Amino acid sequence: MNSPRKIALVTGAGQCTGRGIALRLAREGADIVLVDKDATLLRHTSEEIIAVGRRVSVFLTDLTRQKQLQEAVDHAEKTFGSLDIMVNNPEFEREHPNADIGYDEVARLINHSVQSTHWGIQAAADKFRQRCQKGTIINVLSSAGHENPTLIDILSASKMAVRVLTQAASKELAPAGIIVTLQCFGSIIPMARYVS
Repeated sequence: MNSPRKIALVTGAGQCTGRGIALRLAREGADIVLVDKDATLLRHTSEEIIAVGRRVSVFLTDLTRQKQLQEAVDHAEKTFGSLDIMVNNPEFEREHPNADIGYDEVARLINHSVQSTHWGIQAAADKFRQRCQKGTIINVLSSAGHENPTLIDILSASKMAVRVLTQAASKELAPAGIIVTLQCFGSIIPMARYVS
């Protein structure tokens, strides 16, 4: 992605995939708004982006809260004057094996994946349309959104829902010049946060 002089907002930017995406965009010339719930992790990512020579701002939020995601997008505009790229990267893991997943964990997985991606698409698209500008929305998920490694897996189902949501948003927003695309990665393990 060529992103000189662009403003990018990256959710889940404190570690792993989100951190890597934020750093890559910064190395390509974008200024970055880092969004996550962990201030310590965001501070580390922020320091790395400053070392690259780009401007950075941090915004703490709960990705499952529609209003907070809208506030993050507004923060990007107030801080840097615009928003060009929105990266929806809701990182989370299952806490229990499939057979032991209860109602609360199912709700958390669905809310964190599908709902936060939907709110992110909505907030960014609204901002792009308000500004009468083109923009790019990138939704991130693992290969579990394409192929289910087990027979019954709510995590894979939530990721597959994000894929369908992305396809629908892409068709709906294309006439406004808003690109909605999907970036799919293979399995991400915790050790990946230490790989540059």
